[in-house]
Amino acid sequence: MNDATSFRQINNIELQIIITSFIKISAKFLAILDNLKSKLYTSIKHSTNRTNYLSIYLITDEQQNLLNEINIRNKIYATGVFFGLIKRGVFLLSIEGAEFLYVSNIFPDFKKLILNENGEKSTLYGNNILKKMVLYSPIDLKKTDFLLLLNENDEILGLGFSQTNNEQILDSKPSDLIALNLSDKGYYLRQQ
Repeated sequence: MNDATSFRQINNIELQIIITSFIKISAKFLAILDNLKSKLYTSIKHSTNRTNYLSIYLITDEQQNLLNEINIRNKIYATGVFFGLIKRGVFLLSIEGAEFLYVSNIFPDFKKLILNENGEKSTLYGNNILKKMVLYSPIDLKKTDFLLLLNENDEILGLGFSQTNNEQILDSKPSDLIALNLSDKGYYLRQQ
């Protein structure tokens, strides 16, 4: 059986889904997406054992040229940065996609929670974020904000979803929930 993957540029409907999801994080994403849209591709897997979610990849010009070479077209399994997926009409940004945008300084304005060492370990085990784990939270944090979860070395551990605002954090107990862990880098290790 051939498990190779074909790639095509995202269409306008898929772009609109991505835009709608990104605007919830920040309106500044519109300009960024305008620059990135020609590099966003979706994969079409030629295998019966895959999910039906639409995977989105960020593919460089060099990788695009390589994909267009006829002699390797049926041998590609993956390429680029896994940027996220479209599930039930909603775009879900991947850790890799967020990390690319953050580290490349394309979008440095993500709201961030910086976690202590215990918070880092707990997050990588898939746990939610408690007040006692947080070293820093943004002054303008609001309930339901999308968050990057970082360690003290500014390394991305995962993605989170705020459950409180900054004023409430000050009055909360150490065991109070601050953010949900949406996905984390430990997930890949836990699946092995």
